[in-house]
Amino acid sequence: MLYLFEQLDRGMETALSVAVPLISGIAELIGLLIIVISLLRTTWHYLRVALFHDDYDYHLEMSTGLITALEFLMAAEVSKTILLPSLDAVLLLVATFGSRALMSILLRVEMRSERAERAEAKRDEHRAGRRAEREARGFLWPWRAASFPPEEDDPGRESADDR
Repeated sequence: MLYLFEQLDRGMETALSVAVPLISGIAELIGLLIIVISLLRTTWHYLRVALFHDDYDYHLEMSTGLITALEFLMAAEVSKTILLPSLDAVLLLVATFGSRALMSILLRVEMRSERAERAEAKRDEHRAGRRAEREARGFLWPWRAASFPPEEDDPGRESADDR
């Protein structure tokens, strides 16, 4: 029975020594591809905004790409530590994971603040447009209507004397 467990242990070590570098390599490659693609897309959108005054949020594009790439790169680091369970490897993983997690958190905070600013600007623009439409149609707020004299020639309107 002990022999069976030893063989199983050696088989698992062999499988891990083959699979883990492959998995971590694929995760790193995907992370790098995401960074390159995000950089190219962001550059394209930046040029469109700069040259043609297009309205596109290239900051969000780059931030989203970097966050996704960081997640893949963290997965690669975690998978690498499976083969090297030494204290140095674990400390390196903790330092790498901490710095990448901090970068990811900071990028998310920046994205949220930019989204909130854009949303507020769009709300203000929408409100100003609605206000201009109301004023163009002649809509009067109830508290503003009191400052205008009542119209005399409106037959359906009661005067103060009729009440």
